[in-house]
Amino acid sequence: MNLQRLYQILSETTNEYRKGPEVTKEITENLEVTHVYAMPPVDEAPESDVMVDVHFMQIGVNKTKAEKIRDEFNEILDTYPDPERLKGGPSYIEVGAVIGDQGAAFKMFALGEVLGLWQVITPASLGMTGAMADQMAGGGMVMTSGRK
Repeated sequence: MNLQRLYQILSETTNEYRKGPEVTKEITENLEVTHVYAMPPVDEAPESDVMVDVHFMQIGVNKTKAEKIRDEFNEILDTYPDPERLKGGPSYIEVGAVIGDQGAAFKMFALGEVLGLWQVITPASLGMTGAMADQMAGGGMVMTSGRK
Protein backbone atom coordinates (compact mmCIF):
# COMPACT_ATOMS: atom_id res chain seq x y z
CA MET A 1 0.00 0.00 0.00
CA ASN A 2 1.49 3.31 -1.06
CA LEU A 3 1.02 5.26 2.18
CA GLN A 4 3.05 8.21 0.94
CA ARG A 5 0.66 8.73 -1.97
CA LEU A 6 -2.39 8.08 0.23
CA TYR A 7 -1.27 10.81 2.62
CA GLN A 8 -0.64 13.16 -0.30
CA ILE A 9 -4.13 12.51 -1.67
CA LEU A 10 -5.69 13.11 1.75
CA SER A 11 -3.72 16.33 2.12
CA GLU A 12 -4.83 17.59 -1.30
CA THR A 13 -8.52 16.70 -0.95
CA THR A 14 -9.47 17.00 2.74
CA ASN A 15 -9.28 19.38 5.71
CA GLU A 16 -10.08 18.95 9.41
CA TYR A 17 -12.46 21.36 11.17
CA ARG A 18 -13.36 21.56 14.83
CA LYS A 19 -17.00 21.43 15.84
CA GLY A 20 -16.78 23.43 19.07
CA PRO A 21 -14.39 25.64 21.02
CA GLU A 22 -10.66 25.46 20.44
CA VAL A 23 -9.93 24.57 24.08
CA THR A 24 -12.13 22.63 26.50
CA LYS A 25 -11.54 21.41 30.04
CA GLU A 26 -13.13 18.58 31.93
CA ILE A 27 -12.56 16.92 35.26
CA THR A 28 -12.51 13.14 35.33
CA GLU A 29 -12.22 11.70 38.82
CA ASN A 30 -9.38 13.78 40.32
CA LEU A 31 -7.77 14.78 37.04
CA GLU A 32 -8.35 17.95 35.04
CA VAL A 33 -8.05 17.29 31.32
CA THR A 34 -7.54 20.04 28.74
CA HIS A 35 -8.40 19.28 25.13
CA VAL A 36 -6.92 21.50 22.42
CA TYR A 37 -8.49 21.28 18.97
CA ALA A 38 -5.81 22.96 16.86
CA MET A 39 -7.81 23.28 13.66
CA PRO A 40 -10.06 25.93 12.14
CA PRO A 41 -13.73 25.99 13.16
CA VAL A 42 -16.23 24.35 10.85
CA ASP A 43 -17.80 27.71 9.98
CA GLU A 44 -14.52 28.69 8.27
CA ALA A 45 -14.70 25.78 5.81
CA PRO A 46 -14.93 26.83 2.17
CA GLU A 47 -18.35 26.40 0.60
CA SER A 48 -16.75 24.07 -1.95
CA ASP A 49 -16.06 21.48 0.78
CA VAL A 50 -18.56 18.69 1.40
CA MET A 51 -18.65 18.21 5.17
CA VAL A 52 -18.53 14.74 6.72
CA ASP A 53 -19.09 14.30 10.46
CA VAL A 54 -16.64 11.85 12.05
CA HIS A 55 -17.87 12.57 15.60
CA PHE A 56 -14.73 14.23 16.96
CA MET A 57 -14.56 16.77 14.14
CA GLN A 58 -15.86 17.52 10.67
CA ILE A 59 -13.82 16.65 7.60
CA GLY A 60 -14.21 18.91 4.60
CA VAL A 61 -13.73 17.17 1.25
CA ASN A 62 -13.16 19.12 -1.95
CA LYS A 63 -15.39 17.03 -4.22
CA THR A 64 -13.91 18.41 -7.46
CA LYS A 65 -10.40 17.38 -6.43
CA ALA A 66 -11.68 14.10 -5.01
CA GLU A 67 -13.34 13.11 -8.28
CA LYS A 68 -10.05 13.66 -10.13
CA ILE A 69 -8.24 11.07 -7.97
CA ARG A 70 -11.12 8.59 -7.68
CA ASP A 71 -9.43 5.84 -9.72
CA GLU A 72 -6.08 6.26 -8.01
CA PHE A 73 -7.71 6.24 -4.55
CA ASN A 74 -9.52 3.01 -5.46
CA GLU A 75 -6.24 1.49 -6.64
CA ILE A 76 -4.63 2.34 -3.31
CA LEU A 77 -7.58 0.82 -1.44
CA ASP A 78 -7.19 -2.33 -3.56
CA THR A 79 -3.72 -2.75 -2.01
CA TYR A 80 -4.92 -2.35 1.60
CA PRO A 81 -3.22 -5.17 3.57
CA ASP A 82 -6.55 -6.92 4.20
CA PRO A 83 -9.03 -5.66 1.57
CA GLU A 84 -11.81 -7.81 3.03
CA ARG A 85 -11.66 -5.71 6.20
CA LEU A 86 -12.52 -2.61 4.16
CA LYS A 87 -15.60 -4.46 2.93
CA GLY A 88 -16.49 -5.38 6.51
CA GLY A 89 -16.64 -1.81 7.81
CA PRO A 90 -13.54 -1.19 9.92
CA SER A 91 -13.27 1.39 12.71
CA TYR A 92 -10.97 4.40 12.67
CA ILE A 93 -8.87 2.66 15.34
CA GLU A 94 -8.22 -0.34 13.09
CA VAL A 95 -7.55 1.69 9.95
CA GLY A 96 -5.43 4.17 11.91
CA ALA A 97 -3.25 1.30 13.11
CA VAL A 98 -2.82 0.05 9.55
CA ILE A 99 -2.05 3.41 7.92
CA GLY A 100 -0.27 4.92 10.92
CA ASP A 101 -2.58 7.78 11.95
CA GLN A 102 -6.16 7.92 13.21
CA GLY A 103 -6.60 11.44 11.83
CA ALA A 104 -5.68 10.15 8.39
CA ALA A 105 -8.21 7.34 8.89
CA PHE A 106 -10.95 9.95 9.50
CA LYS A 107 -9.90 11.78 6.33
CA MET A 108 -9.86 8.51 4.37
CA PHE A 109 -13.35 7.69 5.68
CA ALA A 110 -14.67 11.12 4.66
CA LEU A 111 -13.08 10.95 1.21
CA GLY A 112 -14.57 7.50 0.63
CA GLU A 113 -18.02 8.70 1.70
CA VAL A 114 -17.94 11.67 -0.67
CA LEU A 115 -16.84 9.34 -3.49
CA GLY A 116 -19.73 6.96 -2.68
CA LEU A 117 -17.51 4.06 -1.62
CA TRP A 118 -19.12 3.73 1.85
CA GLN A 119 -20.93 5.70 4.51
CA VAL A 120 -19.36 6.88 7.75
CA ILE A 121 -21.20 5.50 10.78
CA THR A 122 -20.99 7.47 14.02
CA PRO A 123 -22.94 7.32 17.27
CA ALA A 124 -25.03 10.29 16.02
CA SER A 125 -26.01 8.37 12.88
CA LEU A 126 -27.43 5.73 15.24
CA GLY A 127 -29.30 8.34 17.31
CA MET A 128 -26.82 8.52 20.21
CA THR A 129 -25.73 11.82 21.77
CA GLY A 130 -23.91 13.12 24.83
CA ALA A 131 -21.48 11.29 27.08
CA MET A 132 -22.56 7.84 25.86
CA ALA A 133 -21.89 8.85 22.24
CA ASP A 134 -18.45 10.19 23.21
CA GLN A 135 -17.66 6.96 25.04
CA MET A 136 -18.79 4.84 22.10
CA ALA A 137 -16.78 6.93 19.60
CA GLY A 138 -13.70 6.74 21.81
CA GLY A 139 -14.07 2.97 21.80
CA GLY A 140 -14.10 2.76 18.00
CA MET A 141 -17.73 3.45 17.06
CA VAL A 142 -16.69 5.62 14.12
CA MET A 143 -16.50 3.25 11.21
CA THR A 144 -17.52 2.75 7.61
CA SER A 145 -20.47 0.81 6.31
CA GLY A 146 -18.03 -1.26 4.26
CA ARG A 147 -16.47 -0.70 0.87
CA LYS A 148 -18.84 -1.25 -2.03
